[in-house]
Amino acid sequence: MVELIHRSPDIYKIDVPLTGNPLKNLNCYVIKDGGESAVIDTGFRTEECWQALKGGLSEIGVSPEHTKLLVTHLHSDHIGLAGYFNYPDTTIYMGKVEYEYYRRMKEGDLMGRIDQQYRLEGFPEDELQDAIKTNPASIYLPDATFPVTTLQEGDTVTVGGTTLTAIFMPGHTPGQMIFYIADKKIMFLADHLLFDITPNITKWSGIDDSLRQYMNNLERLLDFDVDLPLPAHRNLSNKTLEDRVAEILAHHAVRLNQILKVLEKQPGATGYEVAGGLTWSMRGRAWKDAPNRQKWFAVGETLAHIEYLMAENKVCRVKKERNGKMIHTYELV
Repeated sequence: MVELIHRSPDIYKIDVPLTGNPLKNLNCYVIKDGGESAVIDTGFRTEECWQALKGGLSEIGVSPEHTKLLVTHLHSDHIGLAGYFNYPDTTIYMGKVEYEYYRRMKEGDLMGRIDQQYRLEGFPEDELQDAIKTNPASIYLPDATFPVTTLQEGDTVTVGGTTLTAIFMPGHTPGQMIFYIADKKIMFLADHLLFDITPNITKWSGIDDSLRQYMNNLERLLDFDVDLPLPAHRNLSNKTLEDRVAEILAHHAVRLNQILKVLEKQPGATGYEVAGGLTWSMRGRAWKDAPNRQKWFAVGETLAHIEYLMAENKVCRVKKERNGKMIHTYELV
């Protein structure tokens, strides 16, 4: 489904389905101005996503062979089909920090380090192996890296007479970029702010306190004058950025307090055990019955909150041996 949501420049929204995923869809935005075009994000590397994206682009007269592609971040629902745009007449843009992290995921040992992080947090090996095999975050990534033009804070991309400014907003990922058309007060939010669901904030290997980084950058949104905020998933909204930022910050305050209560009742719990004591949207399933890939995301988000609490000196980590293996456990300070 293609929808024209703004004129001058013309901005279209292509609904790319993410079947079977709680996110439900990706909002792929396409900008057309002065005979030029730019596509923002792609969907999973699946045939269903490709057909939906290709069909939508064809409907509005845009070819992957002759356009600009802006990849906001490394999650597979945003970068998955980027390799399909790897043509001489198409330029792929991505944040410098984000692309380097993505390259390490694909070509280095970063994924192995992430897996080991989960083992240290008490994630059962059989569940971890199942999560690795079924996790859309990894299985729907592009097959390989591809050449990009990297962006940093304040860099611009032009589409005809339209100028998009890159804004560095890490937290959801190590180097997510969002884009701002200042004279039109339009902001492409990627996953930095969503209106129907709360973006997942996880513990990234080698990145310190991603939740604090995210919350600080969430408040930074309020420095910009925005009339049309465009999220990467679900519905657009009439809510103001101020109202939605306040809602998301309140959500994380509740989650932080829940973790403190779990550790009060269960001192010495692992990250996996803390996550199991929290409330999640699992379609009515109990923690023990939840898909392992959903547990993987839940544990990562729990660790980000625990790291925040450790920096606040409210929680401490204690390494212990359990069943012959060293693990991380947590206690209140």
